[in-house]
Amino acid sequence: MKITDTQLEKLLALQSAQDIKSQLALRSLVPSQQQAGKLRQHLASLGAVKAVRLGIVHTYTSELLDPWLHFTAALNELSLDIYHAPYGTTVQEASRQSGLSRHAPDVTLLLLTREDLHPAFQAPAACIQTADRQEIQEQAIQSLSGLIRQFRDTVAGHIIVTVLPGQPPPGLGLYDVMSEQSEYQWWNQIKGDITRELREAFSGVSYLDLDQLLMQCGRDNFFDPRLWYSSVFPYAADGALAVANAVTTLAASIYRTRAKVIVVDADNTLWGGVIGEDGMNGIALGQEYPGRAFVDFQKRLLSLQQRGFILALCSKNNPDDLNEVLLNHPHQLLKNEHFAAQRVNWQPKPDNLRAIAEELNLGLDSFIFVDDSDYECSAVKHSLPEVDVIQVPARATEIPSCLDALARLEIVSLTAEDLQKTAMYAQERLRKTQLEQLSDTGGSIEDYLKSLNMKMTVRLDDSSAVPRLAQLTQKTNQFNLTTRRYSEKDIAGMIGADEFCVYHFSLEDNFGNSGIVGLAIVERTEDNQARLDTFLMSCRVIGRMAEQAFLSTIVGDLVSAGVRGLTAEYIPTRKNILVQHFLPDSGFEAAESGVYARRLSDSDASEPGKDFPIIIEGPV
Repeated sequence: MKITDTQLEKLLALQSAQDIKSQLALRSLVPSQQQAGKLRQHLASLGAVKAVRLGIVHTYTSELLDPWLHFTAALNELSLDIYHAPYGTTVQEASRQSGLSRHAPDVTLLLLTREDLHPAFQAPAACIQTADRQEIQEQAIQSLSGLIRQFRDTVAGHIIVTVLPGQPPPGLGLYDVMSEQSEYQWWNQIKGDITRELREAFSGVSYLDLDQLLMQCGRDNFFDPRLWYSSVFPYAADGALAVANAVTTLAASIYRTRAKVIVVDADNTLWGGVIGEDGMNGIALGQEYPGRAFVDFQKRLLSLQQRGFILALCSKNNPDDLNEVLLNHPHQLLKNEHFAAQRVNWQPKPDNLRAIAEELNLGLDSFIFVDDSDYECSAVKHSLPEVDVIQVPARATEIPSCLDALARLEIVSLTAEDLQKTAMYAQERLRKTQLEQLSDTGGSIEDYLKSLNMKMTVRLDDSSAVPRLAQLTQKTNQFNLTTRRYSEKDIAGMIGADEFCVYHFSLEDNFGNSGIVGLAIVERTEDNQARLDTFLMSCRVIGRMAEQAFLSTIVGDLVSAGVRGLTAEYIPTRKNILVQHFLPDSGFEAAESGVYARRLSDSDASEPGKDFPIIIEGPV
């Protein structure tokens, strides 16, 4: 939908990039290039943005994407420095002497066509015999994999791979889906092979499915045949905007702080109406309008939980009334077990958000707050400016998609730990209950820790854990000595290098397994010296002496390998004050500003971790 002058004025009056992006997404508004320029100028005036270097390698014209890339980057609070490779130089750019390599992009975008995968795709798919398709498919995947491997060796940043969808409809028309020669089905098989190859063989590589964007825009709005035949640029304005927004949203999800917690209101958010006034049978939630919209919104929230985001509930309500809905309403999808924390009371919502943050041991800057009330949204914005606030639209039809435009909710990887987060926080509540019970009976912290029956598994140079280890460096702020951020490629490179040792640990106890929660990167600097480059631990296991046991195990392993001296840094940040005394308390002495040193001896290798209430296995 084109933007009217009145709508443009309203957009220019908004004071946050997220509000502008949300309004564009909710209303399906597509600005002209002139309007996009005005909005970009306005966005630039709103404050600091993250600078990102983007490299584009293409086999069709890419420069016409620039206005849309700069505009959507501003919507995602980024600024772009864009390098376009010379046309048709894909292979040449995958070298260390290329312009792309000199640009050192944070994100590399590969704009490919099907013909780039295999010459056979130059012919209509219906002309390719079924018997030949498997061989062509395998060769196409092999060719693409080889190309990506070259780029992976050339650039350090994230790589986004795209393949242009077929522009005309399938050659067999409406019958295509029924045919053994179906182009649609074959291409989906190929995409499945592509994504599997990229997922299993590479780190720091994403596939952007342009077919998905095509479905959202519609073929006539996505492609512009005039531009394609005159300028080898395939996209109409809607398509260019969709592609650019997808690229910059992925970039923002990588290089801006990702959200961790979605805190939702109940009345007029999870359902229509007020439970205290309308009763359980009177709220709008079900198969009739507008209840269907609220059901779909709950489905969206459940899907976000499956992406690894934590759900929390914050509502001014009578707890018994609200709990009746959670337990007994036939269309209520979100139950008590889906919320890692709840605050159902009459206290100010900023206070409740602080309490939830304390309970989860997470920073408020990782929170997204969703509420329908002008007052509550304003109160949170004023008291907690670090929290992203999303006000539920007044139109019920817009509610299910109100979070879709948030770049902080996009992901580029998904780990086993992400899928188990809510269960892990439930386990933590059980641990706290046990601690309280022991305290009430005179038990000590030491008694509590022993009662957990903790087991730590330490692993060394485990390439299967690379996605999770990179994720830990990107997300861990509190218990992190240096807060150095590393990509999957960085971690994989260190695991493969002789001078580095990459340790991680997982922790389990009576209540469950917390997954991989700690990382240490050690660099061998001289024959008998080493440097602790990174030492971090998830906030979920703080207070269980795991950090001391982990360090003791690492020190023991290093001594066994002949290391006699270990240096480490503490680089203070606004968030990691928790670890300011960790090194001195662990036997390190201050050597210079921020640098600490510890002498190691044979005694450090004997029974590492023996002083802690944890059974330690490894390093393995």
